[in-house]
Amino acid sequence: MGVETARPAALRRPRWVGRGASPEGTSRLARYGLVLILIGLVVGFSLARPSSFATVENYRAILNNQAVVVLLALAATLPLIVGEFDLSVASVLGVAQALVTGLCALQGLPVGAAVALAVLIGGLLGLINGVVIVKLEINAFVTTLASGTVMGGLVVWYTGGAPVYEGVPASLTRLARGHLLGIPLPVVYVVLITALLWFVLARLPVGRRLYAVGGNRRAARLSGIPADRLVIATFVGSGVLAAISGVVLGSQLGSVVPGGEGAYLLPAFAGAFLGATAIEPGRFNPIGTVIAAYALSVAVSGLQQLGAPFWIQPVFNGAILVVAVGLSGYAARVKAARARARQLARIDSAHRPQSPGEEPGPAHPRNEENRCRS
Repeated sequence: MGVETARPAALRRPRWVGRGASPEGTSRLARYGLVLILIGLVVGFSLARPSSFATVENYRAILNNQAVVVLLALAATLPLIVGEFDLSVASVLGVAQALVTGLCALQGLPVGAAVALAVLIGGLLGLINGVVIVKLEINAFVTTLASGTVMGGLVVWYTGGAPVYEGVPASLTRLARGHLLGIPLPVVYVVLITALLWFVLARLPVGRRLYAVGGNRRAARLSGIPADRLVIATFVGSGVLAAISGVVLGSQLGSVVPGGEGAYLLPAFAGAFLGATAIEPGRFNPIGTVIAAYALSVAVSGLQQLGAPFWIQPVFNGAILVVAVGLSGYAARVKAARARARQLARIDSAHRPQSPGEEPGPAHPRNEENRCRS
């Protein structure tokens, strides 16, 4: 008869493990719950306003108009993966929008050169943020808040504080106003960039290293992962994606209004945090970010069509950001508890008392004793 020894509190199985719904069912609900909410919102608003909401034109408009926010949310997601904030993403968007519009309309640069320069400068701004945060060890919140303020001032200086809309070539506006097989080009950009990010994060070793850095940077360094370089790389990638969203916005509007980029920051972070509760709960991931951003857009659009006042959008975005941060933190804690439960289950099976006549497994101490005797 085996004697069961007491285990330290840190190794005891969480009380909720093994109770209630099965882990598989709970996991599926957590992974796809936001998708079901998005479907429910679309169906509900379509039934409530069939003449205005339930139309192909409205669905296409939601996908197209929200593309900039989705791209900016993806930009915010990259530093969040490694445990950092980039509050300058909206400011980088404003810089890129001002550059791509101004260089074409004011300086007469070709569209291709203006787009390339805007994206390059966005990556450079992200590099500066990353180097300051990693090398000078200044808090990311402070660094990106300060750099974003500086960028906003530079946009006002470059544009003279006035809107730029005259002289914008049609070749620039075609980048976002065109269609591919009936799908708006901004939606195509979202699909391509999301697929690329998913492949890098889910299928390449660098993606696993990024998540390892975000989970425990010190342990990642001890295991040989170049944590500092990866953190800087996420800020560079964030700058590039934010610049692309600025190019798309400038192409959609065919103009730039200094200071207008601030309205995109809150919904972008709301989408990033809410996306961490879906597909891979407890982990920032691009597909979850896209689903969350579009779910928020559908909710706001539906409420407005039901007669909600114009101020409902900022109030909704602010409230949902608080809820999203809470839910993403809860999902991360649940994920950690399940990982701990699986580890405890392996420990239990390795030290399970053997019944009479049962051949001990390779991990059992009696097996080692038999090999020593032979």
